[in-house]
Parts: sequence; C-alpha cells; structure tokens
Amino acid sequence: MKILVIKVAALGDFLMATPALRALKQAPQVAAVHVLAGRSIAPVAGGNPDVDRVFYLDDLRLFRGGPLARAAEALKASWRLRRERYDVGFNFHRDRRFAVILFLAGCRRRIGFRRDGRRPWLLTDVVPVEGIKHHIFHYCDLLKPLGIVCLDFKMVFPVTESALAAARDKFLAPQGPGDAVVLVPGGAANVKEEMESRRWPVDRFAALAGLLLAANYRVLLLGSGGDAGIASRIKEAQPAVVDLTDRTTLAEAAAILKHSRWVVCNDSGLMHLAAAVGARVISVFGPTHPGEKKPLNEGSVAVWKGEGMACSPCYRDGVFPSCDHVDCLRRITPQEIFQLIISNK
Repeated sequence: MKILVIKVAALGDFLMATPALRALKQAPQVAAVHVLAGRSIAPVAGGNPDVDRVFYLDDLRLFRGGPLARAAEALKASWRLRRERYDVGFNFHRDRRFAVILFLAGCRRRIGFRRDGRRPWLLTDVVPVEGIKHHIFHYCDLLKPLGIVCLDFKMVFPVTESALAAARDKFLAPQGPGDAVVLVPGGAANVKEEMESRRWPVDRFAALAGLLLAANYRVLLLGSGGDAGIASRIKEAQPAVVDLTDRTTLAEAAAILKHSRWVVCNDSGLMHLAAAVGARVISVFGPTHPGEKKPLNEGSVAVWKGEGMACSPCYRDGVFPSCDHVDCLRRITPQEIFQLIISNK
C-alpha cells in the first residue's frame, strides 16, 4: 500500500504523530509513507526517518489567507498529490478541509477522526475520539482500520548526535551542562493562531528564575522570535538569565533542551521537542487537560490546577476560548515549581 498522511501543523502535533508514522513505516503491508505538511514545520517533518517523501503547502496562506487563497492552496496540493495514486489517506486533523484534499487527491480509502457521533464528510473510515486520551494514542488509533498497531510511543526528532554535541558546545560551554535550567516562557502559538491562555504568566517565570539564580542554577531562556517580548521582561527582572530567544535553530534548541538539568515550559511545541530528545520536563498546563498532551518520557512532571474548576479544561475540538483571568494557571506558584526542581536533582 502507498500511504498519504496529512499533518500540516503544528510542531508539537507533528512530533506527537511520529509514533504513528513509525508504525506505518514498519508495517509489512505498507510500501511507502508520504506526508503533506505545512512549510512552518519543515524542520520537524523534513528528514523524519519514517517518511519516504514530504510534500509542503503554504500553511500560512491556507489558514490565514482569504477564501480564494485558501481554496487555491488546497486545490494545488490536491492536484500535485493526485499523481501519486495513493491507496490510503489519513487525515491527522479534525479539520474537514483536509478530508477534501484526500478525496481530491484520489485516495481510495480515507481515514480520519469522528467527534460527537457525527461522520465526517468524505471519509470512508472513521475512528471515534472520546474522553481524555493522549494525542499520541489518538493518532495511533487511526491506524487500526488497517490492522496496524503502535508498539512504541516515543516521539522522533531528526537530529544527529554530532549536531547535538556541536550545539551543546556552542551554547553551554565553557561551563558545560551542569545545573542549567531552561525556561520556555512563550510558545503556545502556531501558524493558525496564538494562544496566550496556555501561557503561565510572565511574572511567575521571572520569579522562578530569581529563585533558581539564588540557588546557583544557571537559567537559560528559549523561544522563537515571537517570544522576544516575553523574554525581555524576564531578562529585565532577572538580568543574570541567559536569553537565547530567537538565537538558535530548532536543532540547536533541541541540544540545549537535551543537555539541561530541567526544562520548565508551557504546553507548547518546545515542550514536545524537549520530550522527544529525552529531557526532563516540568510542563505547566491550564486550559488543556495534561492527559491529552503531557510529555510521556520518564522523569517528566505535568503540573495542572484546573481539576475541580467549572471552566477547566476549556480546550474543545482545537479551540481555546478567550480568558481574562487564567486562574487555572495562576494557581500554580513559582515556589512549587522550584521545589520540584530542587527535590529531584
């Protein structure tokens, strides 16, 4: 069988899909695995060892363009894929427009998610999504109509050991990894939207940085260009932190995360990257139930105070409603995160 998987965005979501991609690649009945991905996630989609070919579309245009631009991008991708003559296509999104692309691409069998008892349009096979379940397992569930089972749930990020070592030496030398703690105060943003309600407040990160510095930890900040404002506020409050925001490639960020003592982060793409390279992660959750996205690697801890709150978790079907209080996040204190770090050296 020749397989097409549509997983356009975002970075963390693609990483959570990598165990399913590996299971597909290892299945004896599968001859080739192709992926349709957005250009925004090329650093994680390109070079994945379990994907034979990656096709890219302009996901910024697809998600944020006008109606004609969106339709043109979908039709262009569909026409290009149709030449490949796929036997099976998977929609790894809830978004119905990707089922349309599978149909127009000529996939004879089209598999995707079903929510709320409704059969998604243009799919031949549907897999129900019910209750709280990790997204890694949801993606693996999509393979069941083909009789394929995931046996390994470790995420994959394609970076060589030599590249990891080079980046470690560039950013962590001469002191070495030592007691470096990486804070990821931003994130929770992708080509579709920016989700501030997923971020632990900046003053909490700044206070945690102060506690760590006073205890002789080195504190590093990581993030993309969009996180520069957040990082500058922490740097202003705690001048001794090392701000690497927007100064690294994704591979270099992976090396820093891998060789740190701890990573403290929001529910974000770098949280999943840290887990993929085996870092110990303290992840702070608010509107999302941690059972759906928390790092599964040994030693990581998810902190969530939303249980028992009438409004939490508020994440539903890919949508984060606006929130003017984020009490679920404000309940988490810098002191308790600090205690997790010093009690688990």
